[in-house]
Amino acid sequence: MQAQPKKLLSSLTATKALAIIVVVSSVLASISIIALGQLLGKPMESVMLLHGFFLMFAVMAGIGFVAVLAFGSGRTGQQQVLQQHHPDAVNVLKILVFTAVASTFIIEITGTIGYMEYRLPDPESAKSRVMEAFPFAHEPMFEIMEYLGLFGTVWTGLLAYLVWHFKEKMLTDSGTRSIMIALASLAVIYALVISLMGIVPTKIATIAQWQ
Repeated sequence: MQAQPKKLLSSLTATKALAIIVVVSSVLASISIIALGQLLGKPMESVMLLHGFFLMFAVMAGIGFVAVLAFGSGRTGQQQVLQQHHPDAVNVLKILVFTAVASTFIIEITGTIGYMEYRLPDPESAKSRVMEAFPFAHEPMFEIMEYLGLFGTVWTGLLAYLVWHFKEKMLTDSGTRSIMIALASLAVIYALVISLMGIVPTKIATIAQWQ
């Protein structure tokens, strides 16, 4: 009779450990990136590196979210055993979606800082170099990215609401699970496309700077 509570306690401890690891690792990485930028006298570069770090952090959270839904749905014959793990799986999904939401807010903040630097009215600014080297990278690529990037917080916020609303239904109801997998998968694709649209102008500006 005591085996089941012990298993449940162990499972919850593992979930809490995951949350702690996610928070601590992201905070330490952020502090290290900012400190390194200040040490090298390149604060803007550290901000943009932080921007890219949390973009990939959000993407990995999205991939993990899809994986938990796809492989933790309880499609095998051991339904009763799998149902005991549903609460813990929902907690993991909450951690992942919270990670994505927090990451998108940091992405928006760091992206705004980089955006202001990019558009400086200076012949040596990144925008000026891009317009000289490859105008298409700015119009329409970067211009479209500026507006599409604003949907990130709304999208992840919607996913977070749905996770808290549906809870275990995401794992037990095939229709709900399919919708959540589709929304999360599209969010990952969206993030990768947005990152590509931002990477191209950035690399062009860097290459033009050294020519």
